[in-house]
Amino acid sequence: MSSRTLCMISALLAASQCCASAQTAKVVDLEQADSLVGLVVDGQDARKLSGHVRIRQENVTIQCDEALQFIVSGKVHLTGHVVAYDDSMTMTAPRGMYDRGTHHMEAYEHVTLDDGVSHLEAEFGAYDVDPKIALFRSHVTARDTASVLFADTLRYERNRKHMHATGKVRVLHPGDAVTITGGDLVHDGLLRYSRVTVSPVLVKYDTTAGGAIDTLIVSARVMESFQDSVRRLRATDSVSFVRSDLAGRAGSILFYTAGDSLELRHAPILWYQETQVTGDSMNVYLLKRALDRIVVMGSAFAISQGDSLRPERFDQLAGETLKMQFHERALRQIEVDVRALSVYHLYDDSLANGLNKTSGDRIIMLFADGRAKTIRVVGGVEGQYFPEPMVRKREREYRLPGFLWRDERPRLRVPSEKAATL
Repeated sequence: MSSRTLCMISALLAASQCCASAQTAKVVDLEQADSLVGLVVDGQDARKLSGHVRIRQENVTIQCDEALQFIVSGKVHLTGHVVAYDDSMTMTAPRGMYDRGTHHMEAYEHVTLDDGVSHLEAEFGAYDVDPKIALFRSHVTARDTASVLFADTLRYERNRKHMHATGKVRVLHPGDAVTITGGDLVHDGLLRYSRVTVSPVLVKYDTTAGGAIDTLIVSARVMESFQDSVRRLRATDSVSFVRSDLAGRAGSILFYTAGDSLELRHAPILWYQETQVTGDSMNVYLLKRALDRIVVMGSAFAISQGDSLRPERFDQLAGETLKMQFHERALRQIEVDVRALSVYHLYDDSLANGLNKTSGDRIIMLFADGRAKTIRVVGGVEGQYFPEPMVRKREREYRLPGFLWRDERPRLRVPSEKAATL
């Protein structure tokens, strides 16, 4: 086709569009096509463009193999290797539709959108040029430099770098080995902040120094991710978590992904093996992915059930603060400060042998092979020994003020490939 002929076709096309459409509609320019055929489809005047088709409307350029353009409605049906450009955005699909009047584009089958910040894929995609908003649905995948998101539907506002995903939402953070699932996600790319609701669950896989796989599972009603200068995850409202021998509940948990620490707030409860710990607030610290220490601040209380044959007997520690130290994944020491109290049951081999009740400014309990071996009391020491005849069948009388043994420890149910539940 000669350049003169192409210019004549383009001029005729533009003229007919301007006459047939509303005054506010913009002209769609035909920049290239191997052939142009006028025809009537369902009573509407149309033009069929074939071969290396390229059309333009203001900043939008669309390329495809074939296009069917309706003169009055302004809709253009696109087929074969469809590629649309809007400044830095590129949208591709096997077929699609563009509306001249609304600047709205739809794409079908394997649809992609890439604007240099986010890369979206789905079976269906719609894009509005003027507000620069994309709506994708059916098997949606969204990628950026830090994460991969899967969802049923996704709304993406390019100017705000804002995403809203719904349905079966799953977010992978490969750098932190974290996966978050839920039913609704809002992501602010400018603030680098995400919020997941509707039964969110976090799964973090770690490899310890010894090569063992340790998994942290957290569930809550709201889960937030902060990817700014300090990467962290916050779970709030009815929070539960499990990690190896460690489990807990709290009103909120803040997890620092780089520093490997957990902050438990609002009535936290922690379980380590057979020991239950409560307090006003707690911090849990890991070292090389292994449990290193636990610090309990305010109204600290630790309860251990050390003898399965005597379930009514509980060793107890209470005070203002409590610290638990670990070594090679085993509890080595518990230290209680300020108005420290302890109740410790004694055994002669496997035979019960009464208990010691002790108070002081500080109590330090050392462990070996999972059992308390020695107790050291510092400052204002007071103590009593109660022989076995005074203890047997009267164990409840030796429970310290504030004692409450809870049977609500979270347990890990079988995790699937994509998620896990508590």
